[in-house]
Amino acid sequence: MNTIIAGRFDEQARAEQAGSALAAAGCQREQMAILFVNPPGQHDQSGTARDPGASAGAHHAGTGAVAGAATGTGVGAVAGLVALPVLGPGGPMLGAAIGAYVGSFAGALGSLEEPGRAPGESVASARNRDEAIPRKGGMLVAVHVATPAEEARAIAILRAQGALDIERAEGTIMEHQWHDFDPVEVPVLVSSL
Repeated sequence: MNTIIAGRFDEQARAEQAGSALAAAGCQREQMAILFVNPPGQHDQSGTARDPGASAGAHHAGTGAVAGAATGTGVGAVAGLVALPVLGPGGPMLGAAIGAYVGSFAGALGSLEEPGRAPGESVASARNRDEAIPRKGGMLVAVHVATPAEEARAIAILRAQGALDIERAEGTIMEHQWHDFDPVEVPVLVSSL
């Protein structure tokens, strides 16, 4: 991973001017990326851990339900065997069915996570994450910097060109593409460091 400095602009023309200014200052064009970032809430996250439509904390409930059903089936079958004189020959099968149902329910409930908190995440870090400001939409000019001097120069150029926000990130820019860019990741703004 490399250090990337990126500035957000409200217009494509301003972003392209900033890219030209960076190139004129010696930044390699193939180490720069200019991209459009959709406004917050307009990124397709369906089926991912960040899916806003998914039930909070329920991502692992299916696994818990399967484990609970397996355990419940065994316990229920044994209970059905014990109740054989009362329930008759269908007792073990009835016990297994009831055990699977109760076990799957208990397993699913047991694997639910606290809403808004990732597994193993402390309450304080979840609160800080939730209070962080999401990346705003607009044109993003990103450049790979290799030294502290290049970083300072890129920040100064982006500021002089009117960047609305400047952030520092880790990633890879090759052939004008920021390959590991995540638009929903909370940016680390240079002014907040």
